[in-house]
Order: sequence, then structure tokens, then C-alpha cells
Amino acid sequence: MSAMSYMNTRRRLGSMSESAPPSESSEGTNSSENNEIIMNSEWSHGSQSGGVVSAGVNSLYSEGDTDTISTDTASNNILSDYERGQVESFFGGLGTEIFVSSALANLYEGSGKDNDWHLIFTGIPVILYDKGSARARSIPRVTLVLAERGSCFALWSDRIDNLSNYRVAGPSFHTMCLSSNHQQMIGFSFDSSEAARELWQHMERLISDPENIGVSMPGRKKQKQKRIKHAPLPPKAQISNPCQFHHVTSVTKDDTDRYYSMQAFAPMTQH
Repeated sequence: MSAMSYMNTRRRLGSMSESAPPSESSEGTNSSENNEIIMNSEWSHGSQSGGVVSAGVNSLYSEGDTDTISTDTASNNILSDYERGQVESFFGGLGTEIFVSSALANLYEGSGKDNDWHLIFTGIPVILYDKGSARARSIPRVTLVLAERGSCFALWSDRIDNLSNYRVAGPSFHTMCLSSNHQQMIGFSFDSSEAARELWQHMERLISDPENIGVSMPGRKKQKQKRIKHAPLPPKAQISNPCQFHHVTSVTKDDTDRYYSMQAFAPMTQH
């Protein structure tokens, strides 16, 4: 089975919810015993219409298996502080500000004239803000990432630009346009309206600065950073072994059946 066909039929990881984006009156996604994907023709304020499409779902877990990715999570859909710390450590870098959502979200792709939504991934929304202070990331930019729960691997990412039009379409549903194709709309259905609100507030603060979304303001010159002469590095003999090291994430080949990313992006070589 190809990666794309598997994405469209897989069960969402780390959540018991199987439904599509919630309506205006719902609190996150609702569970579905019949594995039904609810497609709404237009997720704008006041829209309540939509049809129900039945979909067969293949699971990465066999029937009866439970999600063991996090044992200290009070709710299966809400992330623990430890899990959020895992993601922060994974994406941390010099001059990068990180915001990790407190709940899981479904990533949907809009298709057709009626804007039917098709499930692509389930993961943890993460906002990466590169301030432009690092040599490798000298231009300020905002990137939205969907990280896999447990492994922290990036399932999807896209840069937010001036045409992304990231907006709130409902209490727990956000939409935006892809930077590679501004005609293609995608949506994020959060498992918690509170988590959706927190992420939007953080996103709104970042995109309110035109420089972060690639817009140059007239008369606004970028300040030249002074080159700092760094002290010479010590010889290797004076460098100790790693200390105060805290291992937060571990992924091995034995986790292939556990994580979707390892099946889709790093398939095992057949001998």
C-alpha cells in the first residue's frame, strides 16, 4: 500500500477520536464508533450543513491495543507537560522560539468545489519562530509543524507567509493556505477549543509583524548585526564527557509497528 493511500485510511494516532472538523457548537472532535468521517462543505461561521461519508479504516494497532505512547497523560487527547517537553527538545535550536499545542489535532486537506475535507495526519501542532539571529537562519520566519506523538518526527510542515491567510474558522478549527500552492486550503481540527485558542493567540502575535511573513515595510531597514569575535575553542583534552544529560525520546527499529512515520518515511529494507 502506498504512503498516500495509507494516510487516507489509517486510524488517528494518540486519540480515540475519528471524526472530521467539529462544528461551531462542538468542543473539539467527537468520537465515532462506526469510523465515520464527517465532511462539512464549508467551515465558516454559521455553517452547520454537511454529509456523512463512511470510510473503512486500517489501524496501526490491532483491535484491543491501547495507546502506550504516554502513560502519564490524564486525557488521551491532551498532552502532558512531559510530552510537550519532548517536542520542545526535538525542535529546539539557537534563536528559535517554540510553541507546542496542549492537545492533538487532525490535519485535513480541502478538495473539490464543495471543500470536502480529507484526513491526512494526526499529530501535535507546533509553531517554530526563527528570530533571524542565527547564522543558519538569518531571516525571521514562522513555520507550522505537525509532529508525531511519541517520536516527535515532523509529519508535515509549512512556512507561514503573507498569503497563508491563517484564520479561525470555528472554536476548534483553523484554516490556512499552503505556501507552495495558495489555492490549496488545509484545516486543523483541535481536540480542545482551549488549545486552539492558545495556538491562535500565539500565531496572531507572530504574524502581526510583517517581517515574519516576508513582507518588507517601506522605510524599514534591517539592522546590521555586529560580528562578534568569539573566544577560541578549548582543546578536546579539556572537554569532559556529556554531563547532566536527560534522555527524553528514544526510537528504535522495534518501534516500526508503533509509529506511522517509521512505516511511511523510513520503511525497513527487505532482504
